[in-house]
Amino acid sequence: MNNPFLMGKSVYLRAPEPGDEKIIALSENHPDPRENLFYAVPTSLADHKEKILNEHADPNTIVLTICTRDQDQVIGKTAFYRIDWVGRMAVYYIAISETRNWQKGYGGEVTRLMVDYAFETLNFNRIQLHVHKDNKAAVKVYENTGFIIEGTLREAMYHQGNYCDFYVMGIIRKDHSRSRTSRSKS
Repeated sequence: MNNPFLMGKSVYLRAPEPGDEKIIALSENHPDPRENLFYAVPTSLADHKEKILNEHADPNTIVLTICTRDQDQVIGKTAFYRIDWVGRMAVYYIAISETRNWQKGYGGEVTRLMVDYAFETLNFNRIQLHVHKDNKAAVKVYENTGFIIEGTLREAMYHQGNYCDFYVMGIIRKDHSRSRTSRSKS
């Protein structure tokens, strides 16, 4: 493992390193992940190198690279954006770049690691996210982690000739504490 920061059973999270821009660019350019992430403009490796540097310099952003433990392979990126250090909240993001790494439980494990990190280390009180309402797999992962649907952003984005609704989902410290307690009892 290369400089692990957060450890799960099948994945670990670490700070971005040179070369990570390749898999991140894949998330935003390849039709499969781009379909779920709603990216509409092509990006280059140089764009992503610069983006990584800018995110690292932003005190209101924490970005981590997702790697598999068994093969030590970079598979995506996760982050907290728009961190409000006074209000103790942030917006959560995850992208797993290749379909061969989907449906393996990585998304759920990464989300649990990030939520635990947010509440137990960063002392956040709230995490929120936006997800396309038809992305059933992602909604299920978030709900299984303790996020609840708090509302709907009607026709929030244009995609493939249609305006699409997005859920606003959130989890607060109290919800997280209850879900951890119920998980430990089972």
